[in-house]
Amino acid sequence: MNIYLEIPDVDKHFPYRSLLCNGDTLCYPHWHKEIEIIYVTKGSLNLGINDTPIHMEQGEVQFINGGDVHYFLSSPESERVVIQFDLNLFQEVAALNGNDYSLREVFTLMEYSSSRWPVATAAKVKGLIESIYEEDVQRREGYVFLIKARLFELLTVILREVPKSPIKKQPKFSEDTLNQSRETLERLERIFIYVEQHYQEAITLNEVANYMGFSPYYFTKLFKKNTGMTFIAFLNEYR
Repeated sequence: MNIYLEIPDVDKHFPYRSLLCNGDTLCYPHWHKEIEIIYVTKGSLNLGINDTPIHMEQGEVQFINGGDVHYFLSSPESERVVIQFDLNLFQEVAALNGNDYSLREVFTLMEYSSSRWPVATAAKVKGLIESIYEEDVQRREGYVFLIKARLFELLTVILREVPKSPIKKQPKFSEDTLNQSRETLERLERIFIYVEQHYQEAITLNEVANYMGFSPYYFTKLFKKNTGMTFIAFLNEYR
């Protein structure tokens, strides 16, 4: 099983971190219990969540729920701000919300992509992300308090303004569907590892398909469906 559990390096008393990542390298399929926010600040980004390919442009925001398996393809000349936090950060006031649903359900039911939000809501969330990241970089006196305040404000915007996704209201995936998704992600990771080990050689599509035990046709269809790009385009970008 190569899909791995990532344990973010966060303080247990303040379970949060932010980082700036470039898109020069790929990131293998992984998952963690923390909520993750991706904000593309430069270029475009290709990623996958639960084996669904996603393309993001500069200025877009994507939420990744805790437990969702995700990976990032090599996206040269791109840059993204990443924010991760545990829901325990809000535990002292969660019980005061007065609703029947949990905070986990709030993040499960929300529409994850800013491309489907009202423009004003997207602008508000981006402003909060920028403020959170700036405070974390500068770390002036009291920065932890301000970051926490901004995260609470972000939660309020999600509750009040971010649309709920109708797709999330459908019945949960069956065990067979979940197993199939996991199998697909494991296949993708095998391909990523092969490219990482052999990218300096003259790799052909037929060779990789044979390595995976697939016909070139099936391999081409599988890769394009789950990454949003052809294998040759992926290989060229990785190089």
